[in-house]
Amino acid sequence: MTETIVRQLIFTLSVAREIASRESPDYDLVLLLIQQALQVAKDEASRHGIMIDFDDVSEREH
Repeated sequence: MTETIVRQLIFTLSVAREIASRESPDYDLVLLLIQQALQVAKDEASRHGIMIDFDDVSEREH
């Protein structure tokens, strides 16, 4: 995976998390899965020395 793709993936997952967090409680499982995918992507980026310099779109928790 290239650095550009990793950055795009993390940004896209952050946006998806924000959208899911604004939906009804029925999206709690979706939100959890997105958060897990986001953490895996960040860990993988870190493992490859890719610095992610933008903040998460939202840090809200339900």
